[in-house]
Amino acid sequence: MHNEPSKTGAVIVTPEEAEAIRPFGLDMQVLLGSEQTGGRLSVIMACHRPGEGPPDHLHFTQEECFFIVEGTYEVTAGDTTRTVGAGTIVYLPRGVVHRFRNVGTTTARMLDWSVPGGQDRYFREISALAGPGFSGEKVALISQKHDTNFPAPH
Repeated sequence: MHNEPSKTGAVIVTPEEAEAIRPFGLDMQVLLGSEQTGGRLSVIMACHRPGEGPPDHLHFTQEECFFIVEGTYEVTAGDTTRTVGAGTIVYLPRGVVHRFRNVGTTTARMLDWSVPGGQDRYFREISALAGPGFSGEKVALISQKHDTNFPAPH
């Protein structure tokens, strides 16, 4: 496989080599997995149909950065909510509660960087639950294991 780290640690991944996964029924591609970067970073392309997006959540050990490739999202980061489109970048330090939702009428796409890497492992594990084994309890355990935390509603 060509997308493995070279002797220098450099990695080149073409779109055809990206790993397709479907956590929560979403279309995602792992463009750069944690295993390819020594755990330093992971990069995912995520597609969201109209109305899709996660509830409030936060990460205590990871920072995230989203780049909106296409479509329109409503993004809440801490106490700020904005409707944004292609070309927008969002940086989320550790511990900041955030959510986003596709508020457009077509599929939207974003690149998601996690530092250190790990979100790829979370989404792979959730993706593997598809079907009869899927349960809220299992999702909660996997989420906690991979530093995806859901605050109690107010």
